[in-house]
Amino acid sequence: MMLQDEKTNQLYNGDCLIELDKVEDKSVQLVLIDPPYNIGKDDWDNFGVTKKGYKPKPYSGESYYEFMEKVFIKLECKLKDNGSFFFFHNDFRIMAKLDMIIEEKTKLIQKNFLVWNKRFDGAKKKGFLDGFIVKGGMSCFNKMAEYMLFYTFDNSWKLSQNRSKLGITQQEISKEIKSKTGKITGWYSNLETGKNLPTRETIKPIEKHLGLTYDDIVPKFYNQKINHSVWDYDLDHKKEGHITPKPIELLKNIIFHTTDEGDIVLDCFMGSGSTGVACVNTNRKFIGIEMDNEYYKLSKNRIYKADPWKEFN
Repeated sequence: MMLQDEKTNQLYNGDCLIELDKVEDKSVQLVLIDPPYNIGKDDWDNFGVTKKGYKPKPYSGESYYEFMEKVFIKLECKLKDNGSFFFFHNDFRIMAKLDMIIEEKTKLIQKNFLVWNKRFDGAKKKGFLDGFIVKGGMSCFNKMAEYMLFYTFDNSWKLSQNRSKLGITQQEISKEIKSKTGKITGWYSNLETGKNLPTRETIKPIEKHLGLTYDDIVPKFYNQKINHSVWDYDLDHKKEGHITPKPIELLKNIIFHTTDEGDIVLDCFMGSGSTGVACVNTNRKFIGIEMDNEYYKLSKNRIYKADPWKEFN
């Protein structure tokens, strides 16, 4: 089942491995997912392992890692070359294996490991969380964070490929931007090796000689000048019928950093629809997929409240 509005926002009710085939390849600017963590939070979060997530127990279905590998491969195809990919998790061992799968099975390159810190000065629940810090009998540090892994593509291969096809030497391009003393430098060769990314200035001779634009090479990123690798955001206390919702403001921050208005954001684990609401609030388009019927209805209703759709009924 699929509901669609006149702005091309799309919400599918079904298995993401099936519904993702309906999404056009290289059409999505941002993939933003909060997949099952496989830590036993609910039935949908249990792929046949203990709540610790490390010791397998008998299970007749597809394993978590096999499932996520298929999801990652499909999502890679949907991303534009200058797109971004984010996923949430909270278990380091599981996360490390997922990262290894992405490295081995896709062309996505990890850019950052980000920490969502939930206990900070000004947090609504700081006093409550402080109670866990001072309680006795603890044998390790209390976890009050989740994690976001951020990936993009390395498009530097396009430079050498196009240059070879056109029969142009590195020196021809390099001499377009010389040093202050008039000498040819290695600025261009550093781009081909992926050591540096083109700037708005250095892309000009590249576009002139190779026909490649800034968007062909450089992943879209707009520094909001508010974050480093630790992000302080309150929990979504409303929850809206879902046990693990992500804060709308946190999702909006990711969206502002990596997309423009009108770009498409894809979330194939839509849950209660937080990504859809964040997109509506920031004038982005979205494609959402949710398998659970009740969560699908919840997602549809929350997004409808944010921006009523005539076709949504």
